[in-house]
Amino acid sequence: MSSFLDQSAGYLVNMAAQLLKRELSRLLRSRKINVTAQQWAVLNRLNENEGLTQSEISVLTFKDNANITHIVDKLEEKKYIERSIDPNDRRTWRVNITSEGKVVRDRIEILAKEVLQKATKGVTKEELGIFNSVAERILKNLGK
Repeated sequence: MSSFLDQSAGYLVNMAAQLLKRELSRLLRSRKINVTAQQWAVLNRLNENEGLTQSEISVLTFKDNANITHIVDKLEEKKYIERSIDPNDRRTWRVNITSEGKVVRDRIEILAKEVLQKATKGVTKEELGIFNSVAERILKNLGK
């Protein structure tokens, strides 16, 4: 008999997310790409939105500010991003993806699509659409 936990949408979504991240991390290591899944998430958001602050990155990636600071520091060391002072507020730093960062982001996107294809094997487009709709509704209900 399955427990409450085994039937919990929260538990199942969390486990799926952890396994997706683990599989992507495995592929990144096997391809010798020195970027973590969390760093890739930041590169993605910066690719979509130029000149974000670290606080904005934090909101878009569901990471706390301390974690984002660490990730941004690492990506800057690798020359995948650059920080510049906001011309309207010298207390604020704006973060942009570099051309090198875009190249690595694009390489990783191909791997991420492979992981998703593996994860959704046997799932119809209709089922995936329903899953995405429900997940979006849950995020909205919880304040995203």
